Amino acid sequence: MGRLADPELSGFEEHLLICGQCQDRLAREDAFRQGMRVALARTPQKSAAGRSFPVSWILVLAALAVIVVAVIAWPRPTALPATLLQLQADRGPQDQPPAAPAGQPLLLLLDTTGLPAIPSYRVEVVDFSGQARFQSDVAPSGGRVRASLAKGLPAGAYFVRLYSPGRELLREFALTARR
Repeated sequence: MGRLADPELSGFEEHLLICGQCQDRLAREDAFRQGMRVALARTPQKSAAGRSFPVSWILVLAALAVIVVAVIAWPRPTALPATLLQLQADRGPQDQPPAAPAGQPLLLLLDTTGLPAIPSYRVEVVDFSGQARFQSDVAPSGGRVRASLAKGLPAGAYFVRLYSPGRELLREFALTARR
């Protein structure tokens, strides 16, 4: 390769003439270099400025970039806080039933004062036609039953019913969902 000076070159050539291991390694190196030259000669040459990606790769990369930006920039829905409604068993006329915003999470607190102490109650929310919109078995705590309606209720009038495990109606509360 022309990199050694005369004093080193003569010592190298003498060693190479007698060392079979170094002769084999030199032959492999020469074969590799020759193979690379042949491969390079077969490859069409372009300048660095003339190299380009195929159009299909450019489109794939552009689409991927748009998707990444959309995922990062897309607004994430924020969870709405639940509206708390305390439903009491009042005797006497009520002007209007308690109202909740329609379509938003609700947390209903149902008064169980005066009801038998049982391990769980059945809570049912029905619309004005009597169709069940929510049902759940809930354990009482502190004289109340908590029922959580994660999706809330559509606008309309509802009845919240409290049943015993034997399906005996114990209480009924009116409720309105408004837009």
